[in-house]
Amino acid sequence: MSIDVEALKNSVDIVSVVGSYVALKKRGSEYVGLCPFHPDKNPSFSVSPSKRIAHCFACDETKDVIDFVQAMDGINFIQACDKLGAK
Repeated sequence: MSIDVEALKNSVDIVSVVGSYVALKKRGSEYVGLCPFHPDKNPSFSVSPSKRIAHCFACDETKDVIDFVQAMDGINFIQACDKLGAK
């Protein structure tokens, strides 16, 4: 099975995917919310649609959409790609 990873990342709306796990609010061109990777009381988690990454400024976690789904669901790379609609 061969997955075009870049095409998959480009075809998926990272804001929608992350927003299905984390409550996000638009702030400028990005979206912010509480980081799911550490106890967070102030929104330190930012999702950038233009960069197609999610980053926490408190714990320094940075994830693309595939990494994010893997971490949140506890699944491997292939499973995450399948969940995101890889052909």
